[in-house]
Amino acid sequence: MSLNRAAFAAVVGLASLCGLPATAQMGPPKLDQNGDGRILYAEYRSANVERTLDMLDADKNGQVSRKEFDKVAGMARTFGGARAAAAMDQWWRATDVNGDGAMSRGEMEANTRRRFDAADSDRDGVLTKTEVAAMRERQRAASGN
Repeated sequence: MSLNRAAFAAVVGLASLCGLPATAQMGPPKLDQNGDGRILYAEYRSANVERTLDMLDADKNGQVSRKEFDKVAGMARTFGGARAAAAMDQWWRATDVNGDGAMSRGEMEANTRRRFDAADSDRDGVLTKTEVAAMRERQRAASGN
């Protein structure tokens, strides 16, 4: 796969991961990996943390540097405009909590856990289609879309 094609694929996947406006998305990640209608944290984590590392961690050191992130953020700005750029910047700030210029696996997992717990409105440890729809609606509203 060419670099431009790989970068575009990364933007598509990350658009849905970080709640970019619907116009910047080409499809959500597959959260319900086993198709049972319920999303366990392990499925959510895999779709968010592992997919992000697979797409962005070019040197495969287990974290995403700002340089690696900016390659995809630039594509998001190109394809998604100002709202996409703002969402990418917000995602970086929410994830790189220690400000060291890299999103570590641990930071990604912590951010993913926070989002999962916020979406799990009935606190049963499982996300339903209704809870995921509500989460995505909140993301759209927050992005101004």
